[in-house]
Amino acid sequence: MAALLRLIILLVSGFTLQSAQAEIYTCKDAAGHTLTSDRPIPECADRAMFVRQNPGQSLREIPRPKTAEERRKADAEQEKQKIAEQLEDQRKREELYLLANFKSENDIEITRQRSLEVVKEKIRVGSEQIKAVDHLLAELQVEQRDSVKKSPAENANLQSRANQLVMSIKNSRESVARYEGEKNFINTQYDDILNRYRDIVLKRKKSE
Repeated sequence: MAALLRLIILLVSGFTLQSAQAEIYTCKDAAGHTLTSDRPIPECADRAMFVRQNPGQSLREIPRPKTAEERRKADAEQEKQKIAEQLEDQRKREELYLLANFKSENDIEITRQRSLEVVKEKIRVGSEQIKAVDHLLAELQVEQRDSVKKSPAENANLQSRANQLVMSIKNSRESVARYEGEKNFINTQYDDILNRYRDIVLKRKKSE
């Protein structure tokens, strides 16, 4: 008898505890009516719901699911934030790199000149080649003007040589133009490095 009584007490206690912990869901449907249930309400699947575990507990809101457009905007904003963080991280790493490799603006200028040396030499050699070939072409053109007594084969040979010289000059000028572009690119890069270095140094001075 005592065992049966204990069993009944345990069952009643368990039921009471379960009832006390039951969750009550409420929401308003599309018509504005308040709906209540002991489980999530299907009619409010696309709306905010409120839930409380017992009458004495404050309401806890379950936000409505985001629409496809809201999810798209949230994903886009998250991606934008991710890119911004990556750029900020890259900026910090580049700042550390600049400060580690350059102790002053003069260091940057020295490195710039070292980077330009090879390109400048190529421009110099190319320009001298153009002058030399242009001189040969001028001499050949004089010879062509005085070619009255030459045979057709000799004249054809002169013209072939002239065409080759013209093509050589054209190729050399294109090469020099590329080297000039490379020189400008290097200068632009180091101008940017110098400006960023100045900004970093100025920022650090202000923070001291």
